Amino acid sequence: MATGTREAMLGSAIALFRERGVGDTSFADVLEASGAPRGSVYHHFPGGKKQLVSEAIESAGGYVAANFQRSEDGPAEMVDRFARFYMRELERTNFREGCPLMAAAVAGAKEEASVPAARAFSQIQESLTASLVGSGVARQRASSLATLAISAIEGAIILSRTEKSVKPLDQTRQELANLYAAALD
Repeated sequence: MATGTREAMLGSAIALFRERGVGDTSFADVLEASGAPRGSVYHHFPGGKKQLVSEAIESAGGYVAANFQRSEDGPAEMVDRFARFYMRELERTNFREGCPLMAAAVAGAKEEASVPAARAFSQIQESLTASLVGSGVARQRASSLATLAISAIEGAIILSRTEKSVKPLDQTRQELANLYAAALD
């Protein structure tokens, strides 16, 4: 049962970070959302909020990276899947929840959030770069295309949340598909 409580707290923290950001999420919020008893906070996270944030962002980063990269897919499919994943998530949450990695990255100087987010973004960027290189794109160009895709999708997630429409994300997905098709020709 302890594992269930811990996992519920991590899942609740991730959902709250996606909706509110890291700075606007307290332990009390996580406890309320997870239904965990108050005493479980320091039992499961003896390092306090710093540990909870770090582990939640690492978990979210692993999940996002796993959904983004599949060895059998080419780079265009990877980008398309990443965008479509967030289109579904935005609609599922009525545009309340964005990317947990972005929420952690913009937490600013709060190292407990930004370091695991940076690692996850680097992992995604390197995976996409490697896929592009494997498809015949020069390394420097591949790195630029990977960075552009991640930046464009993350920006489109913000616009989609603001407009309460997946249209910005879908338009970005389509334009990236065109760009990647041209680069892979």
